[in-house]
Amino acid sequence: MLPLNFKRASATVLVSASADAQRAALVDDAGSLSYQALSEHIDALAATLPPVQTGRRLVHVPLAAERQLVLGYLAVLRAGHVALLAPAEQLSITDTYPPDLRLRGDGTFDGDGGTRHLLHPELALLLSTSGSTGSPKLVRLSHSNLISNANAIAAALSITPTDRAVTSLPLHYCFGLSVLHAQLRAGATTVLWHGSITDPAFGAELRTQQVTLLPATPHVADLLDVQGLLDDLPSLRLLAQAGGALPPARVRELAERGERDGWGLAVMYGQTEATARMAVLPPELAARYPDAVGWPIADSAFRLDTAGIDQPAGAEPVGELVFTGPGVMLGYAEHPDDLALGRMRTELRTGDLARIGDDGLVRIVGRRSDHVKIMGIRIDLGQVERTMRDHGVPCCVTGTDEQLQVTFVRRASDRHAVQRQSAAAAGLGVSVVSVREVAALPLLPNGKVDRRGCAALHAADESGRPDPHADSLAAVTQLLAPLVGRRDIDLDRSFAELGGDSFNHVKASLGLTRLAGTLPADWHHRPVRELVALAARQRPRRRALIQPVEMSVILRGLAVVMICGSHVGLFRLAGGAHILLAVGGFLFARYVLAAQTTADRVRRTARLAIAVALPAMVVAAVMVLGFRSIHWSNLALVHWLVQPQDINIFWFVEALLMLSIVTTALLAVQRLRAAYAVDPWRTTMVVLALSLAPRYLVPALVDGPVRGLPGTVAWLYVAGIAMAVADTRRRALATGLVAAAAAIGFFPAWERNLIIMGGLMLLAVLPTVPVPVLLVRPLGILAAASLHVYLVQFQVFAFFDRPITEFTVSLAVGLAFCAVSTAALRRLPLPAPTGGTPIRPRTAATRLLRKDRPCVDVRS
Repeated sequence: MLPLNFKRASATVLVSASADAQRAALVDDAGSLSYQALSEHIDALAATLPPVQTGRRLVHVPLAAERQLVLGYLAVLRAGHVALLAPAEQLSITDTYPPDLRLRGDGTFDGDGGTRHLLHPELALLLSTSGSTGSPKLVRLSHSNLISNANAIAAALSITPTDRAVTSLPLHYCFGLSVLHAQLRAGATTVLWHGSITDPAFGAELRTQQVTLLPATPHVADLLDVQGLLDDLPSLRLLAQAGGALPPARVRELAERGERDGWGLAVMYGQTEATARMAVLPPELAARYPDAVGWPIADSAFRLDTAGIDQPAGAEPVGELVFTGPGVMLGYAEHPDDLALGRMRTELRTGDLARIGDDGLVRIVGRRSDHVKIMGIRIDLGQVERTMRDHGVPCCVTGTDEQLQVTFVRRASDRHAVQRQSAAAAGLGVSVVSVREVAALPLLPNGKVDRRGCAALHAADESGRPDPHADSLAAVTQLLAPLVGRRDIDLDRSFAELGGDSFNHVKASLGLTRLAGTLPADWHHRPVRELVALAARQRPRRRALIQPVEMSVILRGLAVVMICGSHVGLFRLAGGAHILLAVGGFLFARYVLAAQTTADRVRRTARLAIAVALPAMVVAAVMVLGFRSIHWSNLALVHWLVQPQDINIFWFVEALLMLSIVTTALLAVQRLRAAYAVDPWRTTMVVLALSLAPRYLVPALVDGPVRGLPGTVAWLYVAGIAMAVADTRRRALATGLVAAAAAIGFFPAWERNLIIMGGLMLLAVLPTVPVPVLLVRPLGILAAASLHVYLVQFQVFAFFDRPITEFTVSLAVGLAFCAVSTAALRRLPLPAPTGGTPIRPRTAATRLLRKDRPCVDVRS
């Protein structure tokens, strides 16, 4: 007897059966994949999944524009299982709906193989609802939903096999996903771009790949326009816009520009609940009907429900838009038990207010929820918002029964002028209009304005109580903005994506810990929005006596004290510089190797190299020209190469630079890059094993101070990388033990080796350590200035005789040099990192990390 969740189940085959077998289906950094090869890969991956006869599985798919993830997603559908699309960091979804299997970054699956859920035979895909991300309320979509909507979109946009679309939108977002589906159904090509669309390389990729179809939300369209991409893309055939309304003037402008330059603008309308698209306005009619969203897609229809809606005199009736067609979802899921339900909806009430002309043309005029009645006057919030935008005031208009709420962008207009203009637009007195200035309108991750967030700001103002979210938002952005050299902070990008690196890591880590308490282990790769939410949950709280501090920060602070104190003879605690080298590798993995593309890794490496090399070269220049105390090769930071057997006081800087550059170069090799993407820890441990050869051979065969040469100390740097990417406690411990064992006998002095061993083990197994609050700031200042203290100490020694004076002045001069150097570097046009999703540890491993280290779990 077949399991209940297998009966009548079918598979979703999105790939067109009539596609040209040799035509490219997917294109990415690794090259192109033909439709024949695509089908073969999908079939092979589908065969690795449990047979549906043993029960259908719920498979978590952290879908992104990466070949292996796309192949894995299509294999889940081909095999007849159910795909749960959600980014890896959205734990609220996978906690509510525990998956049976998880798709890993290399396109393979892991899990215990069991079946936790009863899945309806028609169920194929689960997505977050329109206007929300991370919500446990999901949309249940069927096999026929996906196929019919993809076919209808391909027909409405006249997609042919020669079209090439780019993934300019996230694939876990229904609009972005629909692009992939439609291209596959049409036998066309999809260019997988997984970086930020603000990356200068994006435009080059569009031109190189001769992209013809460019999907865009209003926000994305503005970003493309600012970069000039819409005016410099000869291959462009169609700009397909959805995901929010464009103002009619903007529609007309884009349509006319497209007509002039040889491309069209297709305005589309849809919701996740309708699988994706519901209506399309043909490009040739966009300029004529800029206020319309088009006609319904094939085999679908609209009607208006006018009940309870005040009708304007002498105009076409207005009603809630109701959609019917094969794209209407099965229904919502709010609990795992709902996954067993079949079709609960035959039509979709969109919540949008619309007019339908005699010719069937649909015009959206607002939201049913976008009307409030204040002092007996019914206010169309959307109309007020459009009027204010016509006045040049970007804003979000919300309201209650007592007041109209206008949230507008600071510097756009005078506060009192905005209050007067919005009151006039609504026909109200200014006394019932609340205005709130913001640096930028808050956006949802899908690029739409966060209306609830705007309303919450007014609610906090009205109540007279502090808004923890608003306070935390201000505190976090004020902390991070100067560190990354930005005036505004994009809340949907991470600290690393914004330009965070090992130099500003200390201040960011300590500052965020003070605001939010214990940080998650991967805080530097989480959207700033999550850090703000974490801080909001912590406020208000009594001032703590201790504060958790990252071990990398503690080691940097302690190591520089050990180095400086040992050099002046204040005490004998040698080994600090070698510990710092391991910390350098640890932070390099966090901030450079986490970049998704080779180009971005090169940019981040260049930023690091400049930030390390320039201060070192300034100090070396002073010593060469002023004191003639070192060789010219120190100025070029190549002394290790010119005179490898001489004492080299800059060995640490030279080794750090060389090892960083070599590591980035190695990951530019496609095979190594692919291996690292699949399992960073295992790949790094292989390199660590290889780096142990020069660690043992060079000191044994060569006399002299060779224990600072890049090759000899590479094992320390690589060990730091391995510690950073270790995704379980067991792996972290194994890395620490291997590194500690390698430290045995490295120096003749056993106590020096013991100090290095201790530092390596602490970095490997202790993510954070509680530190008295009074010591946190001094420790952070020393940690941030560790490089600069290391550089200047040798010059200070020449002017003083007493060890305590040498030690104290060295620290003071190093701190001052750090401040000057940091200010100078901020003025330089350093290569900026791009956005995009960083390479993370494997999905299952990330979960293990949270189990192994509950002390760093966001939820703790």
